Amino acid sequence: MHGHPYAESEARFGNPFSDMTTAATPDASFYINDRNYWINGAALTYVLVGYSFAIFCIVQHLWWLNLLGTVLLTHTLIWAAYFVHEFIHGNIFRNPRWNVAFAQVMLFLTGSCYSRYRDVASNHLAHHKNRADFSAFSLPDFLQTAPKPIVRLIVALEWLYFPAINFLLRWFNALSPFLGQQRRDERVRNGLLLLLRGSLFTALAIYSPHAIVLYFFAYICFINILRFIDCFQHTYTVFQLGQSLPQYSLEHEEANTFSNLISLRWSWLNVLLLNFGYHNAHHRVIRCPWYLLPKLDAELYPRNYRQYVTLPQLIANYHRFRIHRLFYGQGTVVDTEKGLNLDNFVGAVGVSFLFSREPIDWLKLAASDSDGALSVREV
Repeated sequence: MHGHPYAESEARFGNPFSDMTTAATPDASFYINDRNYWINGAALTYVLVGYSFAIFCIVQHLWWLNLLGTVLLTHTLIWAAYFVHEFIHGNIFRNPRWNVAFAQVMLFLTGSCYSRYRDVASNHLAHHKNRADFSAFSLPDFLQTAPKPIVRLIVALEWLYFPAINFLLRWFNALSPFLGQQRRDERVRNGLLLLLRGSLFTALAIYSPHAIVLYFFAYICFINILRFIDCFQHTYTVFQLGQSLPQYSLEHEEANTFSNLISLRWSWLNVLLLNFGYHNAHHRVIRCPWYLLPKLDAELYPRNYRQYVTLPQLIANYHRFRIHRLFYGQGTVVDTEKGLNLDNFVGAVGVSFLFSREPIDWLKLAASDSDGALSVREV
């Protein structure tokens, strides 16, 4: 087992905790150090047992078991993904090796295992340290470069709420070691993972053809829910890998981070998404475990805090801008005397913490020069 990604990422990006966990709250040490193994054990057991039971349900020939299994599969995948996030921050176990080991299990369950864990962790910690988002390439440039039939297909699928861009990014991560030189040392690893997961899904399809359809539907629901939540949590500047980064302040981070809760009134509903919606609180104390985020949020912010964004508005924006955001970026949030104006909050796409964003050396994109002419460049 390699060292914990904190040590590796600190050398690469600096210490991501240096200004996040001091004086954020009167008792920051409580949130940083508390580890409730009973709560975490129960939640992890639900993910692992629930996932297995969901597979059992979808192979049956009773519609109500199929429905139960599909819902349960979707939800356990969501929790598995958010537990990856908890493991990256070291919020579950005191021993870093256990966080690394369980994170890799969750990455495998979610189909996000084609990036090395240390790269996934480093990329996400850089998001916190630099108060910015990162992309391996410009999505508008990619859509401008891709053949027109491919672009039309992507647009049609996205219009129908099929997360084509997210699937594309996942396949880029899986196949990049074979298509370029940047990750050639991962070819054997990714080849074995593709063979293993491909064999498991082939076996499931042979045993129960309808089960593979239900699994795919649940997986689409899982991706859509995750990217809806990711879509509206920041208005950070998105940098291409390798660009120089400005030094953003804590005030900048707070003003460009949003808490998209399922419900502010009934806080228990937010557990459905492992409290990931308490995003401002998470960014203030990133070592705070998921089950303490509501308490931390209540201590940090009043109930009328401007950075709470409403679910109905976000659902409307997610629908309205589902094609626009592919080509024109994440839009703006305007701070007014009456609160935040979200009318032009388009949202981000493809910013998941589940895969790394290493340079893609085999992908060539056309980009517009200052005079409007097209040039071809490597990512």
